Amino acid sequence: MQRTPVQHDGVDPILSDADRDRQLAFLKDHLFEAEQANHALEREVVQRRTAEELARSQTRMLIRSLGILAAESNLDNFLGHVLKVTVQQLHCVGGTLWFPDALTGGIRLHLEYLDGRVIGASESRHPAVLRPLPVGGKGVSTFPTHGPETYILSNTVAGMPEENRAYIQSLGVRALLTVPMMLGRETVGWICVRSVKQDATDLNDKIHLAEALANQATLAVQMARLGEQAREAAVLGERNRIARDIHDTLAQGFTGVVLNLEAANMSLRKQSIDSAVKHIEVARGLAKACLEEARISVRALRPPVLAHSDLTQEIRVQLARLAGTEIAAELVVKGEIPALPVETQGELVRIAQECITNVMKHAQARRVELTLAFAADHVHLCVADDGVGFDPDERHEGFGMLGMRERAERIGARFLVASTQGLGSRIETVFPVRS
Repeated sequence: MQRTPVQHDGVDPILSDADRDRQLAFLKDHLFEAEQANHALEREVVQRRTAEELARSQTRMLIRSLGILAAESNLDNFLGHVLKVTVQQLHCVGGTLWFPDALTGGIRLHLEYLDGRVIGASESRHPAVLRPLPVGGKGVSTFPTHGPETYILSNTVAGMPEENRAYIQSLGVRALLTVPMMLGRETVGWICVRSVKQDATDLNDKIHLAEALANQATLAVQMARLGEQAREAAVLGERNRIARDIHDTLAQGFTGVVLNLEAANMSLRKQSIDSAVKHIEVARGLAKACLEEARISVRALRPPVLAHSDLTQEIRVQLARLAGTEIAAELVVKGEIPALPVETQGELVRIAQECITNVMKHAQARRVELTLAFAADHVHLCVADDGVGFDPDERHEGFGMLGMRERAERIGARFLVASTQGLGSRIETVFPVRS
């Protein structure tokens, strides 16, 4: 029986010494390559773990910054936080935050992170505080509009005033990274970080992180803008509300005073003393009510329309203004009043008040009927008269019709106007009741 030769270390024992040496060398080379590949794999694993831990750390940092943004009401405090974190995450020594200057068309310094603290432009010694800089990338200034840029300060920097470069270098800074804060195509600001390293490689490697932090600052600026717009809208809305209240209370009240005094004057000319006295008493009551409304408005700028009575009672009070006139008035109430917000009831009262005033001033009506119907899913207020009518599509001067529409929109109600010249008018407000 023939025996198979035994191989040792992968080398064929029947080979010549030279062939065996070559095979051993070949195996050693492969072993060395395998060891090298293994070391490279280990290094890659370590690098990936490091990168993953860095990504987790940066994610936690970004989430923490967003939490601060949600809780921080002061914009400058949050922007200062972002500037500080950006400097720290990029292992830099300081930084600045800039905004466009609408007056000069350039940019202005807003915040500076220096010696471990955030300071405002008023405390900064940066020359740009007194001499705003232009907007533009390399060659124009160090404030790009299309993407981040790095600048080495060892030589003259095109677009950077020499006094600015000297100031920054006096802080030990050798390189800059400027990241524009982009909102769509609009540049709303810039974050600039300062490095003591002559080589900008480190800064370039962390541009994505700097951009992520700049995006948070952009988000804060946009939120502040939207907040300001909301405040302006609220102020405008409040002005319109006050204008409506003045029109619907004082102006209408004094209209009633004037109408009753004119009626009293006519009664006196006819020597109808009792009728004149009645009109004067009504005018006196309206004047007192106007004075009280004015006092309430001055004290609170929001009169408590229904503080001591319900919607039906307030509507009856408004309809009572027709007492002493030649207009026959009737209130029809259907159903039981549901629980309505005080604001909703107040707006419905004001709409009814305006309708009644228009009937007194313009309709030349003999009869007016006000219907207040309460259903499970809506409240229906309707004021109908048999007066001269009007064209609803025509533009009407004054606040009356506009004010009623705004009041209806304010509470989410539908406002419907139907009128034909010579055949009277019908104005309806339908408020949906949400269970």
